Parts: sequence; structure tokens; C-alpha cells
Amino acid sequence: MVYSLKDRVVIITGSSAGLGAALAHAFAAEGCHLILNSSTNSAASIARVEATLANLTSEYPDCKVKFVTADCTLENENVALVNEAIELSKAWGFGGEIHGCIANAGWTRFSNIADLDDVTCDDFDKCMAVNVKSPYVLLRELKRERQDKSGMGECGGFFLLTSSVAGEHPGGSSLAYCVSKAANLHLMKCLAKHQGPKIRVNAIKPGVLPTEWGTKFGQERFDAIINQTVLKTVTTLQNCALIYTMLAKNDSITGESITIDGGQWL
Repeated sequence: MVYSLKDRVVIITGSSAGLGAALAHAFAAEGCHLILNSSTNSAASIARVEATLANLTSEYPDCKVKFVTADCTLENENVALVNEAIELSKAWGFGGEIHGCIANAGWTRFSNIADLDDVTCDDFDKCMAVNVKSPYVLLRELKRERQDKSGMGECGGFFLLTSSVAGEHPGGSSLAYCVSKAANLHLMKCLAKHQGPKIRVNAIKPGVLPTEWGTKFGQERFDAIINQTVLKTVTTLQNCALIYTMLAKNDSITGESITIDGGQWL
């Protein structure tokens, strides 16, 4: 059975640019109303937010959309993000219901994965905070029982995590990132097993993507990674977003992770 995304209220963290912005476009095209997120109010972040908002409102005039600044490394800001999303849902006429959440925010510091002196405990702390703790806090708060039955606990819906092929293979931007994405994938399975049946939880594992983050590998390494793939092609953000909308609509799938990397790890 297909879960209709028309008039669903969806949170997408880390959505001012890159994959997050592509997800915003994909879910707006499905008829969703969006609470988007950026982590800072820096000039660069504000510029990205304004560009994404302008594109969304131009292409999808019926889509209600609001950006909320929240630093996903911090528990209290994840809590505040959910609370603000619930208030927006009420203001938009949806009774505070949140029908979907995509934990897309991520963090890494590029370092030599083979050099144990090139990674720090602070790297591990920040990777775990954004890549593991933030999704946990978001779902915890969405499922929290409230008198007005707002959030996701009563209406149910989908919860998607942006993971990575680095969570299953010993390669990527840093040792801390790989380990945190492995934890991210196990978190997904634990949440899927114990938070059903109303809430479906799945993960998407992209390979390298043509984003600002992806370019930090350097052109030579980026090209080498693409050359390792079976399809010899860059995974587009639009193709990646298709996996998210499919998982959001398919109410027979939970506890699964889907790889989209052009066959790099076959």
C-alpha cells in the first residue's frame, strides 16, 4: 500500500543546500509541507537558506515551508526544533501532527583514516552528536506523549536517516565519521524494531555525492572514487532523493538501509 505524501508535514534537518535541499524539492513535489533546518546564522548559511526558499516557493507555491535554525550537535536545540515544528504544524492547520522526519544533518572533519594521530576525540564527540544522538533525540521528542496528540506518536509516519556507505566499509572522510555512521545504521535498526508499528524507520547510504562536502575529497580522489563504481557515473542528488521518497511512501518497509553508490562496493 502506498502512503500518500500529499499534505504531510515533514522535518528535514541539514537542508539549506546539497542533498538536504534536493530532498526539500523532492518532498515539496510530492505535496509535503516542510520544516527545514540550518545549523547557523552565518552569512553563508543565510545566503543558502534564502536561495533554497526562493526556489521552493517559486516552483511549489502550495508548499508551506519554514526554515528553523538549530545546531543538531546540541540536545536542547534538537528538542526546540521539534517543538517549533509542532507549533508550525498547528499554525498551518494540521493539529501539530508531524508525519515524517529526515535526519539528514551530518558532520565530519576530513582526515587521514589510516593515521590515528590525524583524528581527535573531539572529532568523535561531534560526529556522534550529529550523526547518532541527533536522530535519537528527534524521534524521542516526536514520539513523546502530549495531551494534544501532536508529534508523530499518535498519527505515525516515517523516519529516515541519512547514513553512508562509510558505515559499512572502512573508507571515507575520517575514522570518526565511519564509526559514527556504523552506529547510525544500528540505531536505525533498533528504532525500527522497537518503535513500530506506527512509525517506519529506514536509512539511505549514499556514496560520494557532487556536493560542497564531496568536493572536499579533491578532484583527483573524487574522480578515482567514481572510476571504482560499476556504473562509472556520479550519483546525482535527484536520483538519491528518489530513494527517500520511495521509502517515505512504502508502508511495507522498515529496518532497511539502501545503498546508492553506482556499485562502488560490489
